[in-house]
Amino acid sequence: MKRATKLILLIMLLFSFSSCKMFKKPSVERIHDIRIISIDPDKSTVNVSVIVHNPNKCKLRVDRLKLEILDKNRARVGQATLTKEVEIPKRASINLDFSVELDTRPVVKMVSSLDQKVQFYITGKGRGKAMGFSRDFDFDEPYELALKDHIEGLLTKFNAKGQNLFKIQRTSVEKVGFSETELHVHFILLNPYGFSFNFKGFPSEVFINGKSIGKGNLMNQLRFDESIYSKEGVMVFKLSNIKSLLGSFSGVFKGEVQYTVKGKVLIDALGMEINRPYQYNASMPLGIWDMLLKL
Repeated sequence: MKRATKLILLIMLLFSFSSCKMFKKPSVERIHDIRIISIDPDKSTVNVSVIVHNPNKCKLRVDRLKLEILDKNRARVGQATLTKEVEIPKRASINLDFSVELDTRPVVKMVSSLDQKVQFYITGKGRGKAMGFSRDFDFDEPYELALKDHIEGLLTKFNAKGQNLFKIQRTSVEKVGFSETELHVHFILLNPYGFSFNFKGFPSEVFINGKSIGKGNLMNQLRFDESIYSKEGVMVFKLSNIKSLLGSFSGVFKGEVQYTVKGKVLIDALGMEINRPYQYNASMPLGIWDMLLKL
């Protein structure tokens, strides 16, 4: 009886040892994709897709997987954890998505001025279970993410979380003549993302009631680095003669004139020359007597 019990235990031990050796640990085949979900001044979100492979002849359960995104100096800039257990069929692979939140400014500093890409590492540690056993697995892969289109969009839409980064402070008529009128638009431009760039021009036209009445541009270029959060600037418009100007000002007798500016934003940033359309609407307090007194 004792001999039979020992034999059974030995068989179970051998089976257990054999099964353990037969159970192969899962692996991450590759980083499938990284997509930018949002970029805000403080936090940005990316979706990281990884393909996990089960090499075993039985189904596998992955109950733990933690990802970390590291910069080129191996400092962590973001992390994510598997929220629920997943099952992988035998000898199959599945795609797992992770939403990773990053600090925006450190990521901006990682952008290469040569190709507008961010180079980093994605590391992970996980655990798979099958046949009553568990095996740990890990991975460490380099990756680069192209940010050119996203950077262009951020720098030229002048908007973040619904906040207008290009803010008109005031509009004034500086010089009035029978041949030409000069309009100054004072604004403030915010840099919450911490980019280094040169706002070098905004060639544009000013419209009143859909009619173009003049053209203008920045008075001076505005240069930003990561330490500069905001700067004030001025746009100068040379408007048509006073007769055609007064003909366009339907609201001039009411003391306020609505106008629209349409043009192209010209920015140098991270080795790129960015040229994109932009427009804004504004108004200026103005009375007919103010204009006549300036003549």
